[in-house]
Amino acid sequence: MQPANADGAASAQSAQQEPASPAVAGTFAGAWESCEGTDSPDECSRYLLVQRGDRICGTWSYVATGKAYEGRVVAHAISESKAQRTQVCGRPGSETDTECATGWQKIDKPLALCDGKLSDMAGADGSCFADYEKVPVPQDQLAALEAEPWLKTCLAAAQ
Repeated sequence: MQPANADGAASAQSAQQEPASPAVAGTFAGAWESCEGTDSPDECSRYLLVQRGDRICGTWSYVATGKAYEGRVVAHAISESKAQRTQVCGRPGSETDTECATGWQKIDKPLALCDGKLSDMAGADGSCFADYEKVPVPQDQLAALEAEPWLKTCLAAAQ
């Protein structure tokens, strides 16, 4: 018979070796933030993305003129480094004019990975302008996001 703590240690070790979540897979999955020009970490722009196959679902947030804006995003991966955002909703601002309670706004905007960073806009010449750096995924935020019914529906559409 093994001591009780041996089983616990083995479980903890295997839990550390497994990915945090099956949805946090794919090149776009994870937490991304851009803090360029901000005075405080609270003012950073962020994406928290989960990916199943070519389907990317998640949240976005940014601060402008002292106001916080946040919402949801749906994208379709075209390759390992290119995706197209197709739907967005949230607090009306520069990203959307559609509240999530009323539905989705259709969009056709890029997401791209260049030099390990995430881009949500193309440069004037079509080049990749990436300013979001990958940061550790806050597990409590990820768990809360994955529990959201809309996210489950979004990821199920990938099957």
